[in-house]
Amino acid sequence: MVLVQALSYTALAVVAALVGGVIAVYHAPDPQMESNIQHFAAGVVTAAVAAELLPDVHGRAPLIVVLGFAIGVATMLSIHQLSKTIEKRDIGGQFAGAAGLLITVSIDMLIDGVLIGVTFLDNPDTGIIIAVALAIEVLFLGVAGVVALPRDLGVVRKLAVPAVFGLLLVSGVIGGVLTLDGVTGAPIALILAFGSAALLYLVTEELLVKAGEVPETPVSTTLFFAGFLAIFLLDMLH
Repeated sequence: MVLVQALSYTALAVVAALVGGVIAVYHAPDPQMESNIQHFAAGVVTAAVAAELLPDVHGRAPLIVVLGFAIGVATMLSIHQLSKTIEKRDIGGQFAGAAGLLITVSIDMLIDGVLIGVTFLDNPDTGIIIAVALAIEVLFLGVAGVVALPRDLGVVRKLAVPAVFGLLLVSGVIGGVLTLDGVTGAPIALILAFGSAALLYLVTEELLVKAGEVPETPVSTTLFFAGFLAIFLLDMLH
């Protein structure tokens, strides 16, 4: 039952990835629009962490929380370093320019999928908010993944990228639920702390850093708070 519920909400993110891919194929956003989307997604993810994950983590054993956060930050830094190494060594042939991003996002999709699965096991209400927030994040990642590909690549092959993102997300959900169903206590606390750190890293070191490559505007700043408020109100009303 939990797996079906988790997958039903994860389907939102899968669809969002494909929608992002289609948008990128037929009408790629300009840098300012990308920045606006990144600000909105950053606000959404920040609200999901602040309103849902951190309150759940707050009541756990401090040592487990610290360990989970440390592993989360170390993992995200390692993924970032892997991406840089791939780019420097020009790995991937015609996909060399996109290889680092695609591998990073693919790993992130697996992590996000496990996090969705665990939150549904721990608290379905939290799982719903996290799934919705990540769907908005994945919309942007679907756009970014396709934009990074060679321009002469066929439409079907381009859209295969967000489709794979969605498949990896679903795989993470299934793996998380089947592996951790019935597990309580420290393992769940560790994963929730890990997920909180990973999502905060995504906001501060990925979304907002990339958004900052374009000059800030009142619109982009407002969209951050609009995204935050949208998820915060969804949490209040749910």
